[in-house]
Amino acid sequence: MQQQHDQGGAVFRMDGRTIFFGAFIVFSSIIFVVVALPYLSFQPKQSADARPLNALETKGRQLYAANGCNYCHTQYLRPQDWTGVSSFRTVGRIAQAGDYYYQQNPMLGSERTGPDLSQEGGAHTDEWNMAHFYNPRYTSPKSIMPQFSFYFTQNSAGGIEPTEDVQALIAYVQSLGGQAGYERAQRQRALKEKLLTERAKGNEAIIQEWFPSTWRTVRNPMEATQRSLYHGKQIFTTNCVGCHGLLGNGKGPAAYFINNPAPRNLTDAAQQLYFSDGEVYDAILFGVDGTAMPAFGDLLTVNDIWDLTNFVRTIPNGGLQREELDASMMISPPDIKPIEVTPIVIPQAPGNVPVVETTPEGGLGQTGGAGAGNATPAVGPTRLPTSAPVAKPTAGAGAGAKTTPSAAPGGQGLIPGGPQTTPQPSPSVTTGVP
Repeated sequence: MQQQHDQGGAVFRMDGRTIFFGAFIVFSSIIFVVVALPYLSFQPKQSADARPLNALETKGRQLYAANGCNYCHTQYLRPQDWTGVSSFRTVGRIAQAGDYYYQQNPMLGSERTGPDLSQEGGAHTDEWNMAHFYNPRYTSPKSIMPQFSFYFTQNSAGGIEPTEDVQALIAYVQSLGGQAGYERAQRQRALKEKLLTERAKGNEAIIQEWFPSTWRTVRNPMEATQRSLYHGKQIFTTNCVGCHGLLGNGKGPAAYFINNPAPRNLTDAAQQLYFSDGEVYDAILFGVDGTAMPAFGDLLTVNDIWDLTNFVRTIPNGGLQREELDASMMISPPDIKPIEVTPIVIPQAPGNVPVVETTPEGGLGQTGGAGAGNATPAVGPTRLPTSAPVAKPTAGAGAGAKTTPSAAPGGQGLIPGGPQTTPQPSPSVTTGVP
């Protein structure tokens, strides 16, 4: 047999050299098929949202990668990601290959310890991002994101000044979402300038253009029980104190950066009574564009928001300081219709008579209760406002006397104060955005 092998053809031996070259060929083939072949053959066309970064945004992208932000944040939308409240700001579609046309190596990420940032551009204002980078707990008290205060310096007066690095990071974050994200960020800045310009003229009522007129006559459907008030207080102290402060006076730690317009002073009853419960609900649900008030619709349920609205009405009478809460502490505009008696028309097939029903009252009022997980606003009435609400507190200072809202110093979003004038009907507005 050995003689036949010596006289016959070559015999492959399973020695080290054969194993090495065999493994090398297999490994090289895998790399070629998985990496090189797609790179050479897959050339997606540029999408409508693809946009090249400018120099400042490119620097921010490099800092984003250097700090490992893509370990916790992704940059791609899946079908299940654009069903929430925040999707009304975005393009409303899943990520496309053409969105990354100008990126040599997209930072898609692999784990969502933090939120997806693929459409972050314009979701928050520049000032909100500034406070968030300095200390994420200022804007998101439950955040585990590390702070980037090392990108800030101290000026001669002892104040905090952002460096060019953090400005670059903010520019990059505001560019996410491509052309659509860039336009949303520009719109936020334009609305901010409009709001500040009109307030400088004494036109505090301008903010009501941000809200659908249907919310103007809606009262909170959630009964102001102790459960509702305590639950609302828990939500407030968990999510809102960074901007509005532990006392609700708009002097939270984030107010150092978010000061033009500043967080609203919720202890001022006149400012609160200027907005109906429905408008407060809309502000919490969708946020207020042009201000740092963010949307909470993806974090809170419908019942959470109504409970929070109930509690906010107690803040002028010490709701944040007192241990015992009850409905007598609430301030409430008395000329607002309850939502549960507001008629709505259920569309029918052609030829059928429309059925008129009333909107249901609030459900369990607890996270995970009835309606949990879908914070879509209830249908409000269609009557346009005829005058600014005139109301009186039900308890505390001024109880029993009518309170007419008056102009207040510049403040933002949630419940602005206003002059003693008749608000004009809102322009054509959808989802709380002008």
